[in-house]
Amino acid sequence: MSGCVLSTGARLLSSNLSPTSQSVRQGLLVLLTTPSRFKSGGSSRNKIEKTKPKYRGLKAADGAFVHKGDILATQFVLKYYPGENVTIDTHNTLKAAYDGVVVYSTEKLNPYPDSPLYEHVQSGSVLQRRFMNVIPTPLHGKFRLVSET
Repeated sequence: MSGCVLSTGARLLSSNLSPTSQSVRQGLLVLLTTPSRFKSGGSSRNKIEKTKPKYRGLKAADGAFVHKGDILATQFVLKYYPGENVTIDTHNTLKAAYDGVVVYSTEKLNPYPDSPLYEHVQSGSVLQRRFMNVIPTPLHGKFRLVSET
């Protein structure tokens, strides 16, 4: 049985080995494996086709009426800054603080002293950023006094 090839890629050799080997003289078979041609790698779990879409972006258009707590924009980084009557939530989500009309504006940025942009503004550079504002609807006095009788 010299050079018999198995289906798994291993060779079974008995008579091709050196005569000094004791296992061959006693009639034992030796199993040798051939090296693989490709590295067996595992599958990666974070592939592009398996990631879920995040649906980030603007949720309320300019001039749209929104209620308190409505989401105005979802974003990964601060693309739109919170303006008047807008709160910022976790993951930079902008929400309306009052009922009103959404207004987009581009304004000069005035950062706090602990902000990394503070040094740039103090050195004289002007930073323009997009802000989302909510103009609240005016409350009309429609109350009647009820006499206590």
